[in-house]
Amino acid sequence: MNKLTSRQLKALETKKAIFESAITLFKEQGFDNVSIDDVAQRAGTSKGSFYTHFKSKSQIIIEQFQKMDDHYLDIASHLWQYNSATEKLLAFAKEQLIFIKEKVGLDVLNIVYITQLTDSSEKIVVDENRPLYRIIQQIITEGQNSGEFRDDLSSIELTRFVARCMRASFFDWCVHNGSYDIVDDRERFFSTFVIKGLQK
Repeated sequence: MNKLTSRQLKALETKKAIFESAITLFKEQGFDNVSIDDVAQRAGTSKGSFYTHFKSKSQIIIEQFQKMDDHYLDIASHLWQYNSATEKLLAFAKEQLIFIKEKVGLDVLNIVYITQLTDSSEKIVVDENRPLYRIIQQIITEGQNSGEFRDDLSSIELTRFVARCMRASFFDWCVHNGSYDIVDDRERFFSTFVIKGLQK
């Protein structure tokens, strides 16, 4: 791998500063109340520099999703240690929750859902090409092949149902302003309803 030049390293630092400044401002002032100029000023750079790295404010949110997806892929790489598809799905769902709660946080999650509901940009939250969907479908297909999970519905359809349950739990947590432990609550929900709905 070629070593990055000082110019490339500087560009990466600038992009990181813009991203982190934008997320901080979105938390403090709300997505709609923050301008590109505000972000550039907080990051100590220019408006032109912002557009070098991001097409719009909404692109910042898409970048956040990409960071989340990268972490989901990391979680998935450790699922081999579980014997059954049920164990893998429960483990993946739990690690997803811990990451969202501890690393992403309620404020950023609120921004993500608000922009996805009100902004006309790409609806990445329901993009079935995201790693999230591929990971869930792989687990469900494994469960169908082993006889654990029902096969009267396709793995694609079951994946959509599971992903909707995940989104619903995050949305509910946002609506309740994080007033309950989402990790404990959704673990019970998944064990009691989602897994039972998947099983034969």
